[in-house]
This record gives sequence, C-alpha cells and structure tokens, in this order.
Amino acid sequence: MRVLILSASREIVHVMVPPLGEAYLASYLLSRGHEVILLDLTLSNDYKKDISNTIFDFNPQVIGISIRNIDSTTYPGNLFFYLPVKNVIQYVKQLVEPDIPIILGGAGFSIFSEEILKDLNHKMGIIGDGEYVFEAIIKKLQNGEDPRTIERGVCYLDNQGNYHQTPPWRVENLDELPFPIRDMMDNDAYLIDPLVQSGPFWGNIQTKRGCPMNCIYCSYRYIEGSNVRYRSPKNIAEELDLIVNNYDIKNVFIVDSLFNIDYKHVKETCIEINNQNLDFKWGANYVPSNKFIDLMPLMKESGAAHFATGIESLSEDMLKNMKKNRTADEAMLTSKRCVELEIEQLMHVMVGGPGETRETIQASLDRLEMMESYHGALWQGDGDVLIFVGIRIYPNTILQTIAVKDGIIKKGENLLKPKFYLTPNIKEVDLFQIVRNYGIKNPRWMMPGLGFNNPKGFAEMSNIQFAKYQN
Repeated sequence: MRVLILSASREIVHVMVPPLGEAYLASYLLSRGHEVILLDLTLSNDYKKDISNTIFDFNPQVIGISIRNIDSTTYPGNLFFYLPVKNVIQYVKQLVEPDIPIILGGAGFSIFSEEILKDLNHKMGIIGDGEYVFEAIIKKLQNGEDPRTIERGVCYLDNQGNYHQTPPWRVENLDELPFPIRDMMDNDAYLIDPLVQSGPFWGNIQTKRGCPMNCIYCSYRYIEGSNVRYRSPKNIAEELDLIVNNYDIKNVFIVDSLFNIDYKHVKETCIEINNQNLDFKWGANYVPSNKFIDLMPLMKESGAAHFATGIESLSEDMLKNMKKNRTADEAMLTSKRCVELEIEQLMHVMVGGPGETRETIQASLDRLEMMESYHGALWQGDGDVLIFVGIRIYPNTILQTIAVKDGIIKKGENLLKPKFYLTPNIKEVDLFQIVRNYGIKNPRWMMPGLGFNNPKGFAEMSNIQFAKYQN
C-alpha cells in the first residue's frame, strides 16, 4: 500500500529534531514491501502547501500522523505544541476522502491517546512501539477486516464515542528492525542552532527502549515500558558508521531516556564505536552516577562531547521525594569528572515539586553554585543550567496521584492542557522570586518558564517559531 507518514511537530525553539521514530516506521514498512513517503513538517514554512502537494502527487492509501511533544513543559510561560499539530491533523482530514484511514501515533499521542482521540473525534491511533502494529493495521485493511481487533498497540473510539485500548506493543528484539531510513530526510537541515544557517547539523540514534527508573513525574515508563530492551553494541556501531560515513553527520545525539543505565552495555557500545574509528562527536541524556565515572574516559575516547544531565535537585530530601535512586554527591562528582575530561554539560534542575520548601531550594541551589565555583565554566556559555519551576503533571505517573491527594488537580482531570505541580509550602509569587534571585546572581542559569536569562538569539528563534504557526 501507499503510506504517507507525517511528522506533525513543528517545534524549533528548543532544537530541530530529526523524526527518528517516523524514520523507523518508514524503514520497516519499506522492508515489508509498501510504498512510503515521510514528510517532516518541522522543516516546512507552509505546511498546507507541502501537505496538499504530497497528497496530490502520492495519493496515499493510508496516512500515519506522529505527535511527538505536547508542550514545552515550562511554567508559567508555556508553549502548547499540540495546537499547531491539531491544525495539521484537521487540515489533512479536510483534504482526503473519508475512507482514507488516518492513524495517529508518536510519544505525545501515547501519553494522551484518549484525550486526543476525543478532542479530535478521531477513530484510531497507535500506542507504544509503532512498527509492527502499523503493519498489522495495513494487513487488516487489505483483508477488509476491522483493525480494532488487533490484540496489541491500538486504541480507538467506538460508535458511541467510548475509548478503548489494548496493551502497548513492545518490540523485544530491536536488532530485528531495519535502520531508520535517512534518505527520506533532509539530514543537513537539522541545525544544532537554527539561527545559524551555515552552522553544524546533527542526527540522532536510539540504543534502547524502555526505562526501569521510577521517577515520580516521568512518562517514559508509560511510553516505552519499564522493561529495557537493548540493541546490540555491534548493531549500534554499524548504524553510527552508516550515519557518519554515508550521510556525513558528524554530531549525533543518543535519544534514550537515559544512556547510562547498564554498565556492561555502555562499555561494550563504546568499545564497538572505537573499533569503527569513527570521526564524530556524540551526546546523550546522562544520569549522574558514581558507578559510571570510571567509564567516562572510554566514553570520551569514543566521541562523547556532551551530556544533558538531569540533576533535578541537589537536596537529598527532594531527591528522595522524586524517587531518585542517587545522591547529590554523585552529581557533584560526575560534573567534576566531565570538566576534567572536557565533556560539555547541560544541567536540568526542578524547583517546586512535592515537599519542596525554602530550605530544600536553598540547599539545592547553593550546592549548584558551589558546583559551578568548584568546577569552573560548565560548558556552553549562555546557558549551562536549565531551571524549571513547577513540574508538568502527566497521566499514569506517581505525580498525578500526589497532585490529586494535594488538591492540585481533580481525580480524572484532563491533563492534555498543561497542568503543573507547585509545592503548597511556598506561595507561587514567592517561589518565582526565590528562583529569580538566584538567576540574578547566576546569569548562565536559564529559567525558560520565567523568561529569565534567555540566551542570545532566543527571542529571534521564538519569532521564527510563531511565524511557522501562523501560516
């Protein structure tokens, strides 16, 4: 069948993200004999023109639309990415005949599948890993059968508007999947800095799916499951060789929820990368950990240049409240080793979660100042630290239960439109002022929700973003 896959997210404010999940889906469907086109609307300045031209030329028999991010997770200033995505979906429905199946999916959709289907009065979507279930849907359609009978990975509204969901589909052997198709992407258009058109570009890779952590606020366990499924180090290194040497992508980000979950897997992956003698730099989401400090020279040797590190807090009490299985000292020591190895760091810090007090904020941010004083320049100049005030509440998380108990939200409340947990121990205006006071002393600490200490070029990038939303 002719399958059109649309990456509907149009976000560039944070970073221009190559549509990896959609590329996995496209590659798998191609391997099953289908005709496929992948259209990434992140790169579009006129989404209606690009969609209509593609649909007119290709005449798809099935359309898949992926929803990645719902919002910017920042408070009080928040970008609600779902609205432009909703416009895309509604426009596609206007263009195609009613008998053309439109299947929704993606990480953001998996979190809010019921809310989005009901908001759009849409019939069907995919939750969890999409490759196998999308193919199963196509087979059902080809045989004139009802795809709602698939036992895993589908969600739908019945004729009365009631929501139904089967268990998510998880691909157990990730090595069985073909590498994500990159010939369908304009690879050198994904700029590290969208304001520098001649600047470096980047690609992405996934080394595992699933997350075993139990952080109270995180949706990864729901999106990908708690059972971690690893790609083999050899398979990872082979894809990196393809990326670097066939597509000239010299900057690669590992998009796993956390790269350094398993010591043996990290070590063997880095050894395989070194064996390929690849000339590139890579970054990853990295959790502070004493256990992995001795591996960091090997990571550096394999090309590690940047760690996005979720410190979240340097208060021992708040780490326990967020169910972080580590200490503040681990963050201090990990950061120190990064500085010694000249691995760039971007720190993520949360303020205002359950149990937060003036004392825990002071304990956390005073230690953060101490860390910067001890270790010198962290890495990127304008914004070494991202401080988030309040925590986005997602369904199916521990934080949702806490928020109901604390009266922040009601039981069963629709969370598609962003809701945030802010500690009841501190008045909101006082919480903002406490954080701003630290920001005044530390101009490299970005506070995006407060619009404070934004890096150079952020305003211009925001104007470009809103211009994309207006066409």
